[in-house]
Parts: sequence; C-alpha cells; structure tokens
Amino acid sequence: MIGELITRCFHVRTNAHVLHLKSTSYAQHMALNEFYDTLIPLVDSLAEAYQGEYGLIKDYPGRYTFEDAPITLLKGLEEWIGANRHKCWDADDTHLENIVDEIVALIRSTIYKLRFLK
Repeated sequence: MIGELITRCFHVRTNAHVLHLKSTSYAQHMALNEFYDTLIPLVDSLAEAYQGEYGLIKDYPGRYTFEDAPITLLKGLEEWIGANRHKCWDADDTHLENIVDEIVALIRSTIYKLRFLK
C-alpha cells in the first residue's frame, strides 16, 4: 500500500508539472510550481523513513491517468490519502503520519491558491 501512495504522489507531481506548463494563469502557474517543487522532497522523506523501519518498498504500481483539472487532481490524491493512509503502517508510527500531514497541508494550501488567487 505504501508503494501505491508513493506512486500516486509521483504521478500527481508529474501531472501538476504538465498543468503548470499548460497554464495561461500566472497564479495557477506559480501555485502548481510551488506544489510540485515541494511535494517530491516530502515524498522522498516519507519513503526513506518508511524503508528505515520496514525495509525496501517493492510494490510500486505502474498505472497513470492524466487529469486536466488541477483541483480535481489534488482532491483525488487527498481523498486517496484520507481513505488509505492508515493501511500503510502501524498506528504508532507518528513520524510517518507527520510527513503525510505535511503532504495533505501542501495539497490544501495549493487548492486554496488555485481557488482564490487569480
């Protein structure tokens, strides 16, 4: 399940980068830039902390679907995280929960910027 989380984050990052390049809105362009620049170090930190506890992650799924609406893209990741994060590790692994909380905060902050900053 952790491999699915990591892969989904990587895919959302790539999708956000493409949307950033396609955007005709400066605010959207910048919000997506900040999102994808910030996401990868958080995901990398999550994967490394997880592997330090549980061993190498080996179950990375290979599918990817492009989403053309930035808010839909981000909400989809947030919803998946909300439904599955507690299936990825033991409940007392608060250090992993904290990193995921930072990812969720980044998603919500980016949604705010996409919605209200023009």
